[in-house]
Amino acid sequence: MMNSTPPSPQNTFYSTGMTVLNQRLGYDTQSEASGIPDGSLILIHAPPATNLGTLFAQKILMNLLEEVPRAKAYYMHSSRPQHIVRKEFQAYNWDISPYESGDRWEFVDMWHITSSHVASSSRIGKIDIRRKSYLKQAFQRMLQVNRTDKTPVFSVVDNLLWLKEDDFDQSPSKLLDYFKELTDLVVEMGGIHFLVLPKDILEDTAEKIIMSIMNGIFDFSRKIVGDKNQDQLSIIKMMGVTYRSDILDITPDQSVGLRIESTGKV
Repeated sequence: MMNSTPPSPQNTFYSTGMTVLNQRLGYDTQSEASGIPDGSLILIHAPPATNLGTLFAQKILMNLLEEVPRAKAYYMHSSRPQHIVRKEFQAYNWDISPYESGDRWEFVDMWHITSSHVASSSRIGKIDIRRKSYLKQAFQRMLQVNRTDKTPVFSVVDNLLWLKEDDFDQSPSKLLDYFKELTDLVVEMGGIHFLVLPKDILEDTAEKIIMSIMNGIFDFSRKIVGDKNQDQLSIIKMMGVTYRSDILDITPDQSVGLRIESTGKV
């Protein structure tokens, strides 16, 4: 199935580094608009019982750094501490150390940013630092790096579950305004920025608002076939590029990280 959306105002498109996925993003057409458009805020929508969405974001982030010289990546982790995230990379032999030593990779800790943590560690009373403010500040800092260093910036927010924990999904109008602000920052700084959202955790209206404002959505699903889980991936939205939304099988593979295959003939 082919889907066409109006062209992006930017002229830069980035490869995912995954051949089968690239074919669904215009690489097998004559279009000059092939790949993920610069200045995209991308939702990775996945079942909460699988970490494939997170692995997918991690792999593309590394592929982008390999493809784009001088680019810098920010990995914002809120669902688990940094040492666990590092183990995930190590499990698939994804070596981020050259990027860290070259000042091209930065972990942004959102795991410890909660009001209760700040209150317990502060001597001057309770300081209400919510993760939504911290994330916005991180995006503003990325914009500053982009302007100052003239370098592309990419990022992953590994889980939006904290929106539920902070009751942010209870206020649709505030949620919409917040994501509009993030979108404006992404348009200014360019790059590609992934947000991982577990399915069916937030209030339905909140989830629909987030999906509506994203530039692109990679949708993951899981079903049981016999005695095995079968995970699948499809592109259900990608503004600024002609894409194909056919369903792909996706499997963790230690040799290549993630194996993505067509469920039919390409």
